[in-house]
Amino acid sequence: VRTVNVVDTTKPAIAITGASPLTHECATAFTDPGATASDTCAGSLTAGLTAVSTVNPNAVGSYTITYSVADPSGNQQTAVRTVNVVDTTKPAITLPATNDTDATGPYVKLIAAATGCQATFSAMATASDTCDAAPSMASSIPLPASLPIGTTLITYTSVDASGNTSSATL
Repeated sequence: VRTVNVVDTTKPAIAITGASPLTHECATAFTDPGATASDTCAGSLTAGLTAVSTVNPNAVGSYTITYSVADPSGNQQTAVRTVNVVDTTKPAITLPATNDTDATGPYVKLIAAATGCQATFSAMATASDTCDAAPSMASSIPLPASLPIGTTLITYTSVDASGNTSSATL
């Protein structure tokens, strides 16, 4: 009499679908491309595959998705996908309201006050960003400013936490 014990000591295989590392734009919807799992004895194990994710698509950083599966013999396997959330989107600048326009675009036409040949302008543009709640905002001249009669162009510049820069001229 001979007893033959057939055992399965081979771990299942996990195939990550898509790129790893995966680059994802901040503040956009994230969908995990997933993975598949198979075993030499049990065949497809994709239905039993679990994924644990730390991905925050609204914050720049490096995150992981860990896929795990076990075959009927108790052999376990894990695979890890890295997801790098990046911010490459420039801030959006909203210019202050103007009181005149010309053929080349918006500008502020300042009329001298009755007491002199200058007018004060203090309107600051605002900036918004998909991934930075408070991007910086600066103007090409310190505001409020006393400006001479005529047209004065003011350039506003915004920078977000990732270093993306936008400019707009009023």
